[in-house]
Amino acid sequence: MIPSLISGPSLTLDNVSLTIGSQRLLDAIHCEFESGQWHAVLGPNGGGKSTLLKTILGLTPHSGSIKVNWPKEALTGAKSKRGNIGYIPQLMPFDASLPISVRDYLLMSLSSRPIWFKRKLPKTVETALEHIQLKDKLDRRIGDLSGGERQRLMLTTAMLQNPSLLILDEPMTGLDKTGQQETLSLLSKFHQAGGTIVMVEHDWNIVKNHCDQVYWIDSSLKLKQSATEFFEQAASSNQEKQGIELSPSMSQTANHPLITS
Repeated sequence: MIPSLISGPSLTLDNVSLTIGSQRLLDAIHCEFESGQWHAVLGPNGGGKSTLLKTILGLTPHSGSIKVNWPKEALTGAKSKRGNIGYIPQLMPFDASLPISVRDYLLMSLSSRPIWFKRKLPKTVETALEHIQLKDKLDRRIGDLSGGERQRLMLTTAMLQNPSLLILDEPMTGLDKTGQQETLSLLSKFHQAGGTIVMVEHDWNIVKNHCDQVYWIDSSLKLKQSATEFFEQAASSNQEKQGIELSPSMSQTANHPLITS
């Protein structure tokens, strides 16, 4: 399901802002997400993390510019074709009465043909469903799946579209420990192959153990730092002020020496 070599793009944000009514949701964000890196977007609730991801995808009426820099061909230097982007939004409540089955969802997501034109799924899709233990639930309505099953289905669907860039909004939500381990294994393979990941995540242990870069968003970009430096400085600051080790809780950020309100 994941190629051995992926050429992930970089992203450049220049003066990106978003105002809805009188509320300034994003304020003059300048930054670059380097290619092939696993980027963690952190920040307080309501700070604009999910809004930033939607803005990167072109789903909001923002100002400023956002550029996805698709890599050039290594040998010829010619500009490569635009790659695919996989997106997983926040896990939202789902109307269980909607008559959409797992099969329907996959056909709508992976085929350009009407879902009634061809009901059989490719072998690669069936193999992927077997891996996430959903093959026997192809004709079950999506609303009848658990939150963790829906999250696994969405991640697998995103991966089956052969993306080189993943935009993930709290992808571990609803997953049990085993589901989290399987998801992190899949994302790690994607990252190691060269794919670019931009991910909102609240679990600091996941960020510390897997991510390359940290971006602290609270309307504006308050901090960009390597994950190693971020956690070293946060831990040092907490130990000096409180005499305790760093916790994965968001409340600990108040003590990070480089984050200012």
